[in-house]
Amino acid sequence: MDIDNLIYRPRFIDFGLWLSRTIPPRVGYRLADFVAGRIAAQKDSATTRAIRANQWVVNGENLSTAELDHVVLETLRHTARCTFDLFHYANNQAAMNNHIVYGTHAENLLQMNIEGKISVVGLGIHMSNFDMVAQAAYMRGLRALAISLPETNGAVGRQHAMREKAGFEILPASKAALREAIRRLLGGECVLSAIDRPIQETKYFPRFFGRPAPLPVLSIYLALKAKVPIVVLANIKKPDGKFHLLASDFIEMQPHPDRNTEILQNAEYILEIAADFIRQAPYQWGMPIPVWPAVFDEVP
Repeated sequence: MDIDNLIYRPRFIDFGLWLSRTIPPRVGYRLADFVAGRIAAQKDSATTRAIRANQWVVNGENLSTAELDHVVLETLRHTARCTFDLFHYANNQAAMNNHIVYGTHAENLLQMNIEGKISVVGLGIHMSNFDMVAQAAYMRGLRALAISLPETNGAVGRQHAMREKAGFEILPASKAALREAIRRLLGGECVLSAIDRPIQETKYFPRFFGRPAPLPVLSIYLALKAKVPIVVLANIKKPDGKFHLLASDFIEMQPHPDRNTEILQNAEYILEIAADFIRQAPYQWGMPIPVWPAVFDEVP
């Protein structure tokens, strides 16, 4: 089974949606664990190697081979179960809300947004069931323009379709999207994006967990240009079995006379806050793309 080709096929997403809505969670979690085990066993697949390298870095770069094997399996199991939950409860606001707890600051931010009293750049981390939590927030009334990466495969297109059905307004990153995002922020609206997904072409390599990484800095530019703060958002599944949405304080951008330095310093400050969230539950950060490609040769 070629995992890397299979999981990004639109038909796989469609089948997963159908199956997840058909079977109960008890069966779905068993199936998710089975699929995760099959993926973890393919140690040479691009997906498994990426998760292995990412988890090695965020866990301090000192895990043994056996310890890393365990962490990778737990990461894949958690991601697979979150995917099942996302598909099983898709577009069902009541069911989603039963599985989500909004932290005090996150709840206040949502209410301020719904009432049109806040202009901010919200930056999400790909932790736990980030997609389900975001969809639930939109269905509760969240108003924000989401800036995404351009669609790279059919599976991403399917994901965007699910998000739009939940109320997302999505624009793929482009110069036109950048201009629109700035216009929205200057008009008192909010913009959402992610901070932890690597990109292919960039001249900026801010440090993340102590290592340079090809991570997007578009959001930093937006906040600087519109003179609005940034809020880092993360969700963590806690022992109560629910996804807890957490939010940082408002982070004001710090000016610097040199533009490159300005962007890097602000990006690294934001990324350190993101890292603090990830350290709370490293295995719940299921980024399937290598954030630090240079570490492959160092990973046991």
